[in-house]
Amino acid sequence: MTTVAAATFIALTLWLAAWQVNRAGEKSQRQALLEVRMADPPVHLTGPVSSPDSLMYRRVKASGEWIAERQVFIDNQIRDGRAGFHVVTPLRIGGSRDAVLVNRGWIARSRAYPRPPDVGVPQGRVEVSGIATRPPARYLELSADTIAGNVWQNLSIERYRSHTGIAILPVVVLQDSTAPGLSRVGEKPDAGIAKHQEYALTWLALAVTAMVLWIALNLRRVA
Repeated sequence: MTTVAAATFIALTLWLAAWQVNRAGEKSQRQALLEVRMADPPVHLTGPVSSPDSLMYRRVKASGEWIAERQVFIDNQIRDGRAGFHVVTPLRIGGSRDAVLVNRGWIARSRAYPRPPDVGVPQGRVEVSGIATRPPARYLELSADTIAGNVWQNLSIERYRSHTGIAILPVVVLQDSTAPGLSRVGEKPDAGIAKHQEYALTWLALAVTAMVLWIALNLRRVA
């Protein structure tokens, strides 16, 4: 009975390890696709976008005017060991009622914290270029008060739409150029390959452990 249970467990864990290896292979292909997109010619944003998938990690361009009064600061952003904010400003796309959120850069907290530093917003028509991304789907909320004026704990497309009433595209543009006092925010595609590799090693380790224990127990019985 013990042998049957051990064999079943070892077979199951080896199958799970192989499945995770296959998933890592699939994610590797997706990772390659996303990295190729970053080298593709930029997409010009002119209006509504039905799905963000086709834009993820694509270079994009947009022109229009900033909506300065709706600028927000995303708190608890760490850079080189220092806490600060991501400065996110909506850009009203020229010739459209839609806007796109632009991460204009990172700025350190000042002595006035929890109030954010003063970050000016240029007036008039501007042109923006950068990489299209999405905010994390899951995040930690440190308290029930997730919004305090223009300081937010996390950025959510749906929450921003609901809070401001602005029709915004389902992506955030990480701006290439930054204003004085801001540091550029970059992001590389991560399809989650490492996670599947770690899971595969975990299942493989369990299979090896079970096999070693089974051999040790049987050797003891023979002795």
